[in-house]
Amino acid sequence: MRGSLFFQTGCLAKMLFSPNISKIEQKHTGVLANAQTIETYREVWNELAILTKSMYGVKDLQRLSGEHIESYMLAKASQNITEQRLELISSAIGKLQTALEKFSACYSDELQTYDFSIRQRILDASRDALLVKETSDEPLYARDYKDPIALIHAIEDDQYQLAASIQYESGARLEAVLRIDQETTIKTVKLHENHLGNVPYQIIDQTYARVSQLQGMTQDPYDNAYKGQLLTIEKGGKPGIVFLSLMTYQKLEWYLIDHHVFKIDVHGYRRTLMNAAKVTNQSYNGSHGLRWNFAQKRFLDLQNLGKLTYEQALQQVSWEMKHERAEITEHYLRIGQH
Repeated sequence: MRGSLFFQTGCLAKMLFSPNISKIEQKHTGVLANAQTIETYREVWNELAILTKSMYGVKDLQRLSGEHIESYMLAKASQNITEQRLELISSAIGKLQTALEKFSACYSDELQTYDFSIRQRILDASRDALLVKETSDEPLYARDYKDPIALIHAIEDDQYQLAASIQYESGARLEAVLRIDQETTIKTVKLHENHLGNVPYQIIDQTYARVSQLQGMTQDPYDNAYKGQLLTIEKGGKPGIVFLSLMTYQKLEWYLIDHHVFKIDVHGYRRTLMNAAKVTNQSYNGSHGLRWNFAQKRFLDLQNLGKLTYEQALQQVSWEMKHERAEITEHYLRIGQH
């Protein structure tokens, strides 16, 4: 293949793009209808091409081999990127293999085949070794568990099981369950900025206040069930109230009475979820998969109750998950391929 590396990736992108193709045809042919997805993949191809040219002198992308893919994937896995980002890179390389084979079939005298399967082995090994971080914001993947309740029941450690229950019932992020105190310190202005001025707090000085994370029980204004309130401080230091079942809330309350602080090890928690997923024959989607399940269940419940419009339900779930824009909820409503 001739031309600059950028020109070559453009040619390969054209091999995959068919705007009017059905989802069934996409699955069987490897062709894609979404130009934005292809452009996202092409960014990965460009980076891969630059690296292989720099390290191996490869100027023709038709000369790519599994060795080149291995070097690139190992380099990315060592950069402390997120698990979802490495998944995207792996998928992009899979599509690159498809594009190269289609290009060869169209333009080469001799059909070339490629084997980039090393990408999946490196992805799996990186997950197992916890080399990659968890995150919530990768748009190309659905992260829900097919049976979150079975997953939680398969967790033998009481603390990890409680953490998973909190995430599933409330939509809390990972950082919210790593440590929960009877009382925590927060900037007073943060409470008022996030409409929590009515939460009881004790002033420490001009800047900080002390507040209880357990905020007692209340009636859910939508389903009328009595639930426990937990104050969490998550992404960007943003505080908010999340709701738990009375059983989960009482378990947490009893634990804090006995131990004063609820604290878990992030790596131990992720390994436990990984094992529970394996035991229950589910794909491992990190702790954030439970957040996806919460969003789907909460949205469905709000819709079934009939008290909110579709848009209002989107907005309510978004707020409960510490987001602002209603449309973010739709990101979580995509059901994964189980």
